Amino acid sequence: MNRELLNEFVEIAGKENVRTDPGALEGYFKEKPTDIRLVLVTPEDQEMLSEVAALAYEKDIPMYTHRRGYLDKELAKVEGLLIDLKKIDKIIRVDQSNLLAFVQYGVTFERLKEELDRVNMRMLMPAAATSPSIVRSYLDRDIIIANGATRPYQISTFHAILPDGRIWMSGTDAYTEDGMIEFREDIGPMYSYFFHASEDIYGMPYAAKVFIYKRWEDRKVTSYGFDSAEKAMRTAYLASRHDQVFECVVANSVYLAVLLSDSPGDAEKLASELSPWNVVFGFDMHPDLVRIWDKQTGEMAAENGGKPASEELSKRMEEKFEWPWYISDRDYYRGGTKIIDYYTFANKAPTLFAETTSKASAYEIGQLAIPVYYGGAFYCESDIYCGKDDQEAENLRVEIFRELLDKGVHVNRPTGDIAKIVYERLDPENIRMIKNLKKVIDPKGLLNRDQLVEGV
Repeated sequence: MNRELLNEFVEIAGKENVRTDPGALEGYFKEKPTDIRLVLVTPEDQEMLSEVAALAYEKDIPMYTHRRGYLDKELAKVEGLLIDLKKIDKIIRVDQSNLLAFVQYGVTFERLKEELDRVNMRMLMPAAATSPSIVRSYLDRDIIIANGATRPYQISTFHAILPDGRIWMSGTDAYTEDGMIEFREDIGPMYSYFFHASEDIYGMPYAAKVFIYKRWEDRKVTSYGFDSAEKAMRTAYLASRHDQVFECVVANSVYLAVLLSDSPGDAEKLASELSPWNVVFGFDMHPDLVRIWDKQTGEMAAENGGKPASEELSKRMEEKFEWPWYISDRDYYRGGTKIIDYYTFANKAPTLFAETTSKASAYEIGQLAIPVYYGGAFYCESDIYCGKDDQEAENLRVEIFRELLDKGVHVNRPTGDIAKIVYERLDPENIRMIKNLKKVIDPKGLLNRDQLVEGV
């Protein structure tokens, strides 16, 4: 980028927010790039972001947003902008009456939790997060721990900057700067749905109103051990169908041990002490209802061969339910974590889990299942614990995904090689619709160019 144009961006965003030095950009790439031409821009508010986008669009400068993890090393050579929204980070409002928090992109789960704790409120935490950003995680539709009897999405309305710098708002926020009413059950205009998992090809989301929840009078977490996945899944299914739990997770001993430990030795010890499969229930309600639900779910567990697990496990899981579960936090165990995640019916999950374990028998496998919408389906995840740069594990992951897709599972937000496989199977009309909408909103194709989702 020539110096004159670079200075124009500096005038808009300030020298501290427009960086060209390799040191500022190296952290975005897994391997240190040898040739860096990208310019890093970190806007501090939506107005600054809007002006940066408008100038870039006018001058035909490609723009790429940092969404999660590392970027493709080839991107470093592109003469364009890398936009990171981490500095747009205000908690605009916590609306207790309407059970909504209005937050900007840079607000993390940990930071909003601290704010909500002060007013006895909570939000729902992700179980397989790749970003600490609440807006990014919820737009990615990351599975949430308390997914059994809550809304399948956690965003009411959101705001984005379009590729040419215009501000776009969903719901009633489209009519006034900050909305006519807070709550929009249908998420506003239809374009809202396109932004979900769109990998920022239509715009750059910078703020959202997310659902929050009241903490009730009583809180309890219970755990039960089982000798098979079938029995554990059946128990979780019944409890979810009866709408008796706030959290409900099914996990094998390896998954829970890795989740709850911080060293390989501690994880191995805990795994040896747990039942092969476990169901953990969380209750948050009036004391009488907690007592009744605890009794009834205990009976369901017993009928399916479950035995009460240690109080220590329940205590540790109660604390863990309060925080996001980041995939990268599991890397301590063997150096890296490859996840295979999808949705299927409860009765299919045990067989698919067994097939994955057999296929990946050379590795230790942690497995998790979370009921979705009253047990109508289950989110299933298999974690392959492997070396940091184990290419064989990645090849195996792709192969298993391909076989699972052949068996009819649903992949919610595919990325990379998995996205390529999924999009190969889509109706061509769906692809045409996405591309046409992209041309309408971004006719120059400058925002996250040449992709529909990550990898496609």
